[in-house]
Amino acid sequence: MKATILGYGKMGHEIEKLLPSVGLELATTIDNETEWLERESEFRSSDVAIDFSMPTTAVANMRRCFEAGIPIVCGTTGWNAQQEEIIQHCRQTSNALVFGSNFSIGANLFFKINEMMAEMMNHQKQYDVMVEETHHTAKKDAPSGTAITTANLIIHQLDRKTGWKLDDNSNPEDINIVAHRIGNEPGTHVVHYQSDNDFIELTHKAFNRTIFAQGAVRAARWLIDHKGIYQFKDIFMEV
Repeated sequence: MKATILGYGKMGHEIEKLLPSVGLELATTIDNETEWLERESEFRSSDVAIDFSMPTTAVANMRRCFEAGIPIVCGTTGWNAQQEEIIQHCRQTSNALVFGSNFSIGANLFFKINEMMAEMMNHQKQYDVMVEETHHTAKKDAPSGTAITTANLIIHQLDRKTGWKLDDNSNPEDINIVAHRIGNEPGTHVVHYQSDNDFIELTHKAFNRTIFAQGAVRAARWLIDHKGIYQFKDIFMEV
């Protein structure tokens, strides 16, 4: 079975290293329009594609995969505004898609823990909550997809919060998300709960990009045998 890597930056190289660990070989890599023209036949020989590119590129890549009948795992973030359109396109073409804001198994456990914590905190109104994230300076979108997912999971459980804002704590009904861009930081996410008397932190810190690549290649191998549309946070225990 073969995989095409869409977006051949640092994450693409990490994914390439790990493909053999799940029984996949590399069909080709595609990083720009010229390579799409030059490598289309190799792409069409793929059993699955894995995308870690840029938000606008990822949307176009997913459309190409749907039209070619090739399942795709998308780890690119920042395309939320087009999510419903992409889901509908995938359904119309009877294709398969796994997408997520974070493909680290640890980060997805972090999501689950935050969901449970927020449910308990719904009855502890003395605590306010904020989300803080730190990534490398090359990351284009802010806040991160992981921070948005975390905030939305909390909002779903916490009646006193109705939305989130970036670097804005003026509305007590919003979760303030603070975003930092520093050096080569792979990704740190912290949820803070604070009362007048104490402070609770939940933290997930990535040491390197390998953890994201591991989740993505496992999801790719799993997706070959599954039709439909899935978020990684809902299937990560299976893969």
